[in-house]
Amino acid sequence: MPLRRSRRIRLFLGLVAAVLIGGALVAPVVLRGGNGPACTLGLTYKHVVYGARSVSGGVVQDVALGVGVTKGCGAAPMNVNLRTVSGVAWERAVAVTGDATALYVRRGLCASADSRSLLACLKR
Repeated sequence: MPLRRSRRIRLFLGLVAAVLIGGALVAPVVLRGGNGPACTLGLTYKHVVYGARSVSGGVVQDVALGVGVTKGCGAAPMNVNLRTVSGVAWERAVAVTGDATALYVRRGLCASADSRSLLACLKR
């Protein structure tokens, strides 16, 4: 009999663990609102608000600008070093020092551009 109870307890604990793990995996999707758009990290520099965008082919960083503040997506605000992007005014887009795969683009600019045409759109 003790062996039978022990097996039932182990099965019950395994079931409880499976439900908890499943809940933890599903919770972020439910809390985000289903299959909606993913959270986009934001950045503020000199009262200009930018949103993170990926760029294919890499970004050529230029002159050091200063320090901006990233926030959003549940992350704590963080100071980051910013640089201008070659051929693009800082009011339109900036880059984080050392990250050549992403740009922070001023909200509302080039919203329909994909990662391949984003740089060309910003240089217009």
